[in-house]
Amino acid sequence: MHTKDLPIVDCPRAPLARGRAHGEALRGVITEKIERWQAAIGKSYGQPAGTFLPAFLSATDFRAATAEFIPDLLEEVQGIAEGAGIAEETAFALQLMDEEWWFGRAKGDGHCSSLAIAPSDGQPTLVGQTMDLPRWHDQAQALLRLEGDDDETLVYTSAGMVGLMGVSSRGLGICVNTLSQLATSRRGLPVAFAMRGALAQANAEAAATFLSRVRHASGQNYQIGDRQGVRTLECSAGGAAVLTVENGRSLHTNHPLASTDAAPGAKMEGSSNSRNRLRSLHTDFARNKPVDLDRIKAALSACRKGGAVSIVPKGPANARTKLGLMKSMTVGAVIYEIGKAVSLSVAAGPPSVEGWKKITLRQG
Repeated sequence: MHTKDLPIVDCPRAPLARGRAHGEALRGVITEKIERWQAAIGKSYGQPAGTFLPAFLSATDFRAATAEFIPDLLEEVQGIAEGAGIAEETAFALQLMDEEWWFGRAKGDGHCSSLAIAPSDGQPTLVGQTMDLPRWHDQAQALLRLEGDDDETLVYTSAGMVGLMGVSSRGLGICVNTLSQLATSRRGLPVAFAMRGALAQANAEAAATFLSRVRHASGQNYQIGDRQGVRTLECSAGGAAVLTVENGRSLHTNHPLASTDAAPGAKMEGSSNSRNRLRSLHTDFARNKPVDLDRIKAALSACRKGGAVSIVPKGPANARTKLGLMKSMTVGAVIYEIGKAVSLSVAAGPPSVEGWKKITLRQG
């Protein structure tokens, strides 16, 4: 998707109405995405979606944790289903992206790269990432504008999901990346719900506290920033490990740097691709120079051999093969500037080839 084509969906405050607005606005996109998703399930796990998804949902219980920690999101998912004209069970399963991967034993360890930079020398807090997903998510990118009592939240998502990452006008931003090496739980809180629950908090400390107390379904790194600074947590079924942020800079890819809560048989060092991408980020932030928006855009656009931070798909978008659906690409990149004002810079595809759009959030 091109950034100029990125839809922005205005969603009211009430959870059910919020979901309905999302589902109605993106109904056709969600329907087409579900077709690609179901084809991808068959390709990935060797069984049709009609067999895999009921087995997945019956073998897990993610609703109980969601109802315990952030029940309004269950209403929002119901609203998405109603608005999009799909079964509520299908809408709920759409939220379980990371959980589907480990349940189905998908190959690979993820491809997202993230960073969080504490404020200094007049620069605001900066938090950003590339979101790398299977190519079947392409053309489903969207931005949700969630209305609050006296604030707003912008959430980057794949149509039908409650969110991938986001920033609020309260001055709180969250980015994420998968840590497939960490322990999982069939009764924990799924990543999409954990992210939104953290993003609903007042500040970074409260978001970190929320992520530290919930039961997590999947291994995930959370980069959190507010006007005061940044925090980084690696969360898993066994709890949350808090990383020390050195020199005010937190850089992360898809292998744990602090947590030792390993899944059975996991290779905690991660893939060479993950290590190379982390090395790429360190290269771009190695010198003791102020970090600004342009520098972060350049780091997220890096395409170094063996560890491209910005992943550009091969072949024309209208000629995807079934195999091509499964290949990873950067389906979006975000950078939050959190100072007196709060803004989001967003690219709706690989930032090495796609343009950016900047949106300033309204202040309460």
